[in-house]
Order: sequence, then structure tokens, then C-alpha cells
Amino acid sequence: MILATTERLILRHWRQSDRVPFSRLNADPRAMEFMPGVLSRVESDRLVHRIEAHFLEHGFGLCAVELRQSHCFLGFIGLSVPGFLAKFTP
Repeated sequence: MILATTERLILRHWRQSDRVPFSRLNADPRAMEFMPGVLSRVESDRLVHRIEAHFLEHGFGLCAVELRQSHCFLGFIGLSVPGFLAKFTP
């Protein structure tokens, strides 16, 4: 399901076909430089599962992003309820 579009991008729910490019992104040390660490394929798939579960629970979440021209998966964007406490969380 498409959630939003721009001139260049499509924001949509995740597809099974997103899992391979997403796992490559999560395994790239440069892409994950500011994250706790790179993810294995299994960890990456678990993250997609949590993203999908968040959408079901809250009605919003992290959207898969694809390039409109080529329909290539680019990554994700969106809002989510943090699963941790910090100074900036309610």
C-alpha cells in the first residue's frame, strides 16, 4: 500500500522484496556508522518484522522508500514510538 508520494519518491508499506536490499544496507559499515553496529540478515529481517508490527499497533511507523523512476528500494523514513526511555522521551 502506498502511503505518500513525491515527484521522486514513493513511501509505502514494506514488501518481501525489500528484505534483501535492506539487509545489504544494514550490513554496510558506512551506512551503519552511527548505529550500534551492523546487522546480520536474520537481525535485519527481525527489524522489518518489528517495523511492520509497529504499523499494526499504532497505525503509523517507518515506511519503505522507493525511487519512483526505477522502483528501486532506497531505505526507510517515518516516525515510531521509541522502545526505550531517554531524557527526550515522555
